Amino acid sequence: MHILISLIRFLTMWIPFRSPRKKLRTFLMDYVSDYDKEARRSEKAWRRHEVAERTVLVFEPNDCHGEVISGFCALLLSMGYRVDVLMHHSLGSQFPLCRTENEGIRAFTIMKTLWPRLYREEVLNRYEAIIFTSSLFYTKPGMPSALDVTGLRNRRNLLIVEHELNDIERLKEEMFEQEGRLLTLGTFHKGIMVNPHSFGQISITIRNPKPEFITVGALSAERKNHSLLLEALTDLYNAGFKDFSVTIVGEGETGEIPEHLRPFLNITGKLDFPSMFAAMERADYFLPLLDPANPAHERYISTGVTGSAQLIYGFAKIPLIHEKFASFYRFDAQNALLYDKEGLSNAMCRAIKQTSAEYAAMQQNLLNLGRQMDEQSRANLKRALDGCLTSHGPTSKS
Repeated sequence: MHILISLIRFLTMWIPFRSPRKKLRTFLMDYVSDYDKEARRSEKAWRRHEVAERTVLVFEPNDCHGEVISGFCALLLSMGYRVDVLMHHSLGSQFPLCRTENEGIRAFTIMKTLWPRLYREEVLNRYEAIIFTSSLFYTKPGMPSALDVTGLRNRRNLLIVEHELNDIERLKEEMFEQEGRLLTLGTFHKGIMVNPHSFGQISITIRNPKPEFITVGALSAERKNHSLLLEALTDLYNAGFKDFSVTIVGEGETGEIPEHLRPFLNITGKLDFPSMFAAMERADYFLPLLDPANPAHERYISTGVTGSAQLIYGFAKIPLIHEKFASFYRFDAQNALLYDKEGLSNAMCRAIKQTSAEYAAMQQNLLNLGRQMDEQSRANLKRALDGCLTSHGPTSKS
């Protein structure tokens, strides 16, 4: 990398003005560091392909939020649209559409050097609507607005998914909220709720004789409290419960795990979507691990949602969740195992003792909840799309 930087500096030193020299250096660094042959080929194919009538473009510029893409595709297909998906190649290599097989969907991958030039692409004018599934770029310094980086802010047929309400003001998205073009994954005082939780062809499985718990997501205190899980495992072990297992999916460190608890744990690290979906199908119960004592977790019922909810709805895995967070996600005693002061270990104990018939009844209630949310999401997305002007608006940077 040091040699690359030196070479780029040498090749651009002839440019007399600092600003254009800096821009060219940044572009070359991004191009070389992010170069992907298949993405380059896919980018060209996207530019040249024929866009069918009533096609919506679903755009995800980051290497995250892949869990919502197939759900948006499913909602749009059910409304009679065709869908093109445009995503960064790092996300494409994780295969978020691995269970989605439909001739109405075409997927393309790109390099990040296309982002600042996206507004120039004539192919955009052939889409009935564009949905940004992220409102900002996580990989750029300061995490700027995706609308500004791509130059597409002024397009009237554009919807954005906002994952954090506190970013609305920072990213200047007030107009989108006022015009009904700002989508949220949960029901808040701002935005239109659209919760995409279809993952394609998956199996809704019955309870295993030896129950399996799963948690999915980055191993970070800001997102989950994994110490709650270790405390619960210790309680279960001391109470003599040993016929169960827990799968932990996600990148990060779990910290020191006592030797006697390790046989119960399967720590996979971060998985691609095919492997993660397979792990979800094998599991019976989901552990969101939200902590009511952690102020950082307040956002999951006030300004954002946990991605765990999408997996719970889509795979119909019974959640074990603290009462403080349950009602926001429409979980109750009929479709989830709730706990409060008695702690997570009590809920896990109830899960271990649950009969197959009890599990099946609770799972059916969870499936019914997912269908209700599907219907509401479809109606809300239709309303948002109908509110978009059919004209494609300006294509120049604002």
